[in-house]
Amino acid sequence: MSADVPITRKERDCVIAIGKHSNGPFPVRLVDLSKNMGIKTPTALNLVKRLEEKGLVLDDKGMIILTSAGESKFTEIQEIHRIIETLMVKYGVDISRACAISQHIDFLMDHGSVDTIFEKLGKPSICPHGQTIEQSH
Repeated sequence: MSADVPITRKERDCVIAIGKHSNGPFPVRLVDLSKNMGIKTPTALNLVKRLEEKGLVLDDKGMIILTSAGESKFTEIQEIHRIIETLMVKYGVDISRACAISQHIDFLMDHGSVDTIFEKLGKPSICPHGQTIEQSH
């Protein structure tokens, strides 16, 4: 499956947690993933199984890693998050609030809308938190 596969909010949070805590190609233990997400291990396992069915993660005996499609989804979510956050801060939303709101919608945004926002913002290279924005689509 491709990184364009729709995901839920909880699946989004799981992809982000794996991507941030795996340090590249290194796997994350299921127990650590559940702790990082603040959920019980069986709940984390359910999320991992759903993401595995969508082709975004691999689970090898409790060692979880993003597939190439999962890495693409992780990068896409981060970039969209940063663009939406930048837009909101530009128009006066507090940076913490903008970040929290972005987490609720970043995984739902389509490329066309995000590309338009990115263009209208003047193609910023960094978000309000100082993270690089590398619009890749």
